[in-house]
Amino acid sequence: MNRRNSIPVTIVSGFLGAGKTTLLNRILSSDHGLRMAVMVNDFGAINIDSQLIVSQTQTTISLANGCICCTVESDLIEQLGRMLDNRENRPEYIVIEASGVSNPVKIANTLRYPQFRDVLSIDSILTVVDAAQFENLEGVMAQLAMEQLDAADIIVLNKIDQVRREQVDALRARWLYPKARLLEARHCEVPLELVLGVGRFNSDGKLKPAESRVPSHSLGITPARDHGAIFDTWCWSSDQPLSLKALRQTLAALPTDIYRAKGVCNIAEVPGQRCIMHLVGNRCEINPAEKWQGTAPFSQVIVIGKRGAIDAAAFQTAFEQCIA
Repeated sequence: MNRRNSIPVTIVSGFLGAGKTTLLNRILSSDHGLRMAVMVNDFGAINIDSQLIVSQTQTTISLANGCICCTVESDLIEQLGRMLDNRENRPEYIVIEASGVSNPVKIANTLRYPQFRDVLSIDSILTVVDAAQFENLEGVMAQLAMEQLDAADIIVLNKIDQVRREQVDALRARWLYPKARLLEARHCEVPLELVLGVGRFNSDGKLKPAESRVPSHSLGITPARDHGAIFDTWCWSSDQPLSLKALRQTLAALPTDIYRAKGVCNIAEVPGQRCIMHLVGNRCEINPAEKWQGTAPFSQVIVIGKRGAIDAAAFQTAFEQCIA
């Protein structure tokens, strides 16, 4: 196939809680006129992000229970193959939202396997950065965030309303990415024409030759970093309504080594409406969303933290005590 007829792919990257799903929702809610497929990867057994997508008119594929760049790469390959084999509903554009701990370069390498090389073209690697939290990352978290930044063709510096102007300027001055487009944003509000169909992908120094038809782990090769060995996840579900006050207290009491929590919640004080919960660092938001629309109300929460930081029994007790 002529690459001019290939399907463009945007890889959306960014550390835990940066705002990737918010950006994805903005893209899907915009009048782009494209038959778009969305692939959403979440690190835990429950794919919360796929439930937070506001538009269900597009094809949405959930890649859960592992990191897209190490443990679920084979699932990505299988789902892409199925999508491309569907001639009647083959998408015109694909957006891949990576997990918050994924390295987008490894995803880009997968898209360059021979079976995809002539039918898919990477439009850009877009990295969302949390302006309020980026400087607080340390150790392996800072390293992962910098890997995502290094890979970016487009950088969305998000949440600039939560920091002072001099902090934004300091971040901009610190980064030396002359080939990357830098967009400042509040709530990931960026012009669609600057992030879709831009043809900004620059492979210089990013990608290694990709000749293998199968992922490295299926060949018995250990990936350079298995993110499951660095982070722990814990999931909790309930069909009972939760007390808003108790939930806030439980989230505030989580250990400092918990980097991210998110969920869909059935809050007793907001009957009939889903509530969306986000915890990033010490910032917590629990906001009403759309109605349950015929679905029995439920709560699902995923917590991501440093390896060894999650006490499953203690967390189970704490969240069960949130039941109203």
